[in-house]
Amino acid sequence: MTTIAYRWGVLASDSRMMNGGWIHRYGGDKLFRLPNGEIVGVTGTYAEAVAFVSWLQGGEAGDKPTLSEATVVRLRKDGTLTIYEAGASFNVTTEFGAWGSGSPAANAAMYMGADAAKAVEIAALLDDCTGGEVKTMKCEV
Repeated sequence: MTTIAYRWGVLASDSRMMNGGWIHRYGGDKLFRLPNGEIVGVTGTYAEAVAFVSWLQGGEAGDKPTLSEATVVRLRKDGTLTIYEAGASFNVTTEFGAWGSGSPAANAAMYMGADAAKAVEIAALLDDCTGGEVKTMKCEV
């Protein structure tokens, strides 16, 4: 799993990569930029999530990939978040939010005033599936 956090126009993620409970020596990108400047963050099954991101980056052409064990969080330029999961999508407007295995800790941190990056750092202290370098992205206007 992973932790994705949103606050103040920024998405943050950890970079830990895992397989079957084992931590890989390398980290991975979980934040991606779309051609229009919007950004997406991914949690869950990485290959499934990245296939969905590729579909978004390609202008949503062709068949929409299935998300059964992944969540994709899209930050739009107007600040709206679109959450894609389990074959559905919905829009959210919120001050902050977190997704993935470390989301309870990240949300608690943001309730206490943390920004998105700090929230992911705090989640990594409590969630074994969150770790590595914290990365951030902001929408390009």
